[in-house]
Amino acid sequence: MGASISAVWRIIKSVLAALFGVQSQQQHHQDFKHSSPWPFIIIGGIIIGVLVITLIAITQQATAIYV
Repeated sequence: MGASISAVWRIIKSVLAALFGVQSQQQHHQDFKHSSPWPFIIIGGIIIGVLVITLIAITQQATAIYV
């Protein structure tokens, strides 16, 4: 169980680094050398979805103040 949680955190960390553009080329190659790209795609989709929902909620709250 501990190994799978560690793997998930590694994927999350890698996806966030790639999202912000700070992931090294070496880390990128290491990520995809040992595993399928699907976990990265799924976690990336979830993170982007949360980001979009958060931005929508902030925008709705900000515009509700002025209406």
